[in-house]
Amino acid sequence: MNKELIYSVEDDDNIRELIKYTLEEAGYNAVSFSNGKDMLEALKKTTPHLVLLDIMLPDMEGTDILKIIRTEYSHLPIKVIMLTAKSSEINIVTGLNMGADDYMPKPFSVLELLARIKANLRKKDTRLDAEELTFGELKLVVRKKAVFVDNNQVVLTQKEFDILKLLMENANNVVNRETMLDEIWGIDHTMETRTIDMHIKSIRQKLNLKKENIITIRGIGYKLVQVE
Repeated sequence: MNKELIYSVEDDDNIRELIKYTLEEAGYNAVSFSNGKDMLEALKKTTPHLVLLDIMLPDMEGTDILKIIRTEYSHLPIKVIMLTAKSSEINIVTGLNMGADDYMPKPFSVLELLARIKANLRKKDTRLDAEELTFGELKLVVRKKAVFVDNNQVVLTQKEFDILKLLMENANNVVNRETMLDEIWGIDHTMETRTIDMHIKSIRQKLNLKKENIITIRGIGYKLVQVE
């Protein structure tokens, strides 16, 4: 299984290095940023599982970054933990109301930080129970199990629908074959992974996407991306 990817946005050099070291020692794939702009650029290419976000940043407020994550990337299951010296109740409530999953005032214990990260990564993201998932010209209406491409409905089988939903929930990230088999066919599967290849081929043909594409990552799995 791939390591969980965590983005950390912190302008204090010492704290940033401490967080990165702590995360890597705990087995996470950690990428650190000293400002919000660089993190948002990285977010366009690769989606992290969780973001550690400082509120007081040199170029923009952490709450503004949180707002972007929860609007432009609302279809993705990104957990956000706010890290800030602002520890008053109003600031905590504001951050949580804007979509933060958790809130840790500074100074904090690295052991508590790791515990909070682990707990939040385990939580089921209720945003994935939303009525709709969208990605470019793709729209998936979850409860009706309907798929639309540029507002035209496309009929998929149940397994094709489940695969597409998994790819859209993890858009711009690789979904490995083992994850697909475990989540869609069950952990006690006895199938060959070629079954997945056939389903992906059928999905590609039915969707006939122009701006999006399901690309093959050889030997690993598949990724849903948007073509420039």
